[in-house]
Amino acid sequence: MTKPPSIAILHYTLPPVIGGVEAVIQAQARAFIENGYPLTLVAGRGQAEALPAQSQLILIPELDTLHPDIAAMNEALANGEVPETFSGMVERLVAALRPVLGRFDHLIIHNVLTKHFNLPLTAALVGLIQSGDIRHAIAWCHDFSWTSPSSGKKMHPGYPWDFLR
Repeated sequence: MTKPPSIAILHYTLPPVIGGVEAVIQAQARAFIENGYPLTLVAGRGQAEALPAQSQLILIPELDTLHPDIAAMNEALANGEVPETFSGMVERLVAALRPVLGRFDHLIIHNVLTKHFNLPLTAALVGLIQSGDIRHAIAWCHDFSWTSPSSGKKMHPGYPWDFLR
């Protein structure tokens, strides 16, 4: 029997954080594990005890939308200003994510490519996809900032918001 492909799921947060995306990820994780796929979950916040027993957890704090550096940037970004620290955070995330994500056959990215909650993370992931460091990415999209009545006013033309279109 051939070895099943390795899969990672990435989101800002994971259980025990309560939310719709977290519930979908929990269900997906169970399905992959039950069907014999090795699975790693990558997020900024979550707990291994709240995830399926055979899954692996990798925490990178800057993925969390509540990380102090990300939260500070989000205030400026909501007003259409790209903070001076933005590109440094993108580089920091690329450096943290490249060795982690490059080892998986498939990466499922939940909402990060369509929501504005962590634009440095979005920019980092787009760069890693374009460079080939992420081989196969699936953009799993539940919500879209550009079309959301509550989020639309936080969208602005140009970089980095255009990544979310």
